[in-house]
Amino acid sequence: MNTNKIEEILAREEIEVAPYWKRIVAHLIDDLLLSMVIIGIYWDSIMQNTGDVEAMLAIVSSSWAILYGIRILYHWLFVQFYGATIGKIVVKIRVIELGLLDNPSFWQAFLRSLLRTLNEFLMYLPFFYIFANPLKRGLHDIAANTLVVELKPYNA
Repeated sequence: MNTNKIEEILAREEIEVAPYWKRIVAHLIDDLLLSMVIIGIYWDSIMQNTGDVEAMLAIVSSSWAILYGIRILYHWLFVQFYGATIGKIVVKIRVIELGLLDNPSFWQAFLRSLLRTLNEFLMYLPFFYIFANPLKRGLHDIAANTLVVELKPYNA
């Protein structure tokens, strides 16, 4: 689906693409939460080795696979079931798939999460594509056929 077609559908459905600042804040919230989880997992080891720099480096270097595994799982499950991570919920944005304009499917959410985490592993360089894309879609969104949109307030 090309950009003009997507923009036409979004305009018809009165859906707005999420602004950069909300995406950045959501990302920071999610990173903070995930960091606290990792620290919690390794708390005993950290406290036992506070004075030993080499031991601390060994803990950090041995935990990277767990960290990325937790990141993939977190983003995958939250996006699939809620359409948003906790950070996105806080700033009122969500991820939709472009076919039905609903939560991404199981595989779309997994692919998006996997590629998003790979982007982080590559020092966030692929994220800069978001600034070049008119719909603010990262490579992970393009591959998974998803889009991050702003939630509209509903009047009851």
